[in-house]
Amino acid sequence: MQLPGLIIGGGIAGLTTALALQRRGLAVTVCESAPEIKPLGAGIWMAPNAMQVFHRLGIADKINAGGVPLRNIQVVDARMQPIMRTDQERVRQRFGYTTTAIRRARLQETLLAELAPGTVLLAKTLASFTQHEQGVTVHFTDGSVLQAGYLVAADGIHSAVRGVLFPGARFASTGHIVWRGISPVRLRPEFQQSIMEAWAHGVRFGFSEIADGVVDWFVGEYAPGVTSYPQGLKNHLLDLFRDFAYPITTILEAADEARIIRNEITDFDPIPSWSQGKVCLIGDAAHASTPYMGQGGCQAVEDAFALAQCLEQEATVEQAFAAMQRLRRAKALHIVRTSRLMGKVGYLQHAPAALRNFIIRTTPSFIIEQQFRRVYQLNF
Repeated sequence: MQLPGLIIGGGIAGLTTALALQRRGLAVTVCESAPEIKPLGAGIWMAPNAMQVFHRLGIADKINAGGVPLRNIQVVDARMQPIMRTDQERVRQRFGYTTTAIRRARLQETLLAELAPGTVLLAKTLASFTQHEQGVTVHFTDGSVLQAGYLVAADGIHSAVRGVLFPGARFASTGHIVWRGISPVRLRPEFQQSIMEAWAHGVRFGFSEIADGVVDWFVGEYAPGVTSYPQGLKNHLLDLFRDFAYPITTILEAADEARIIRNEITDFDPIPSWSQGKVCLIGDAAHASTPYMGQGGCQAVEDAFALAQCLEQEATVEQAFAAMQRLRRAKALHIVRTSRLMGKVGYLQHAPAALRNFIIRTTPSFIIEQQFRRVYQLNF
């Protein structure tokens, strides 16, 4: 009898994988390094590809109830005039769901509530692991040892497991900083139930409701090596967007500066494989992307379901990991590469920015919708 599986990392990737496995009757334990699950982070967008997975897991309605299903996604200029707009109703008609904006913490709570009691072990920091014929032996920094039939690394872009399996991963720093926050703002009706991302003057500002009167937002700027601002972070951000139309400065003014989160934007070049023996990488551990397509968490959710499906269907763990990579690699790498391109395009200034806006505005809507369909379509 095969030993249960073990997942390193209790974020969205790890919890979704555990739920997908348990829905198929497969035993699994999640080990999370944090001593407790705290309501950290800002919001996240769960696009229709992820929502289709959650539907299969029986929790899509709960996620929609905990967040805000969106009517449209727009890229706009500084005056909030559309550069690109997608109608999410057509997306819903085709895929069953639109994009849902939700607090990361709320999504995590929803996933945790669906797992069997005792699935998640806290304060378990990986120290080392060894593979053998029966599976994997995992050592933790608290001195404990667990035996597992296989190991799934859902431990993020700086994965300790990937560092052992594939130490040569090459990170691609962009010099871009993304600031994230949540503001108590009731938006005017025309801005509700929408994702809007403003591109102008070499910076970008994205926002959407994640609950009634609560707005999740991010700022992207090119600021290599900058970690602080003499006038204060909030004043710096307000200065960046002083020429932008409502509601951007309103959202920033309502933000709690102490709770604004800083992320340096990076990804890494594709690694040769996502698995080695009885150990497999998923999500950001396998194929981290920059955030400009809003697909990082969604791709992890796809990985989770595909992995569980392959573990149920294939004869061995090694065959399951290989099958999962065949299903997922092409799409995941498309997201990584396209997100890199979107990162460059969104920060253009002056004449190149004007040309970009003209090209996007004059591109037929069916071509843009084809690109979205490629992302939203599942192949498993």
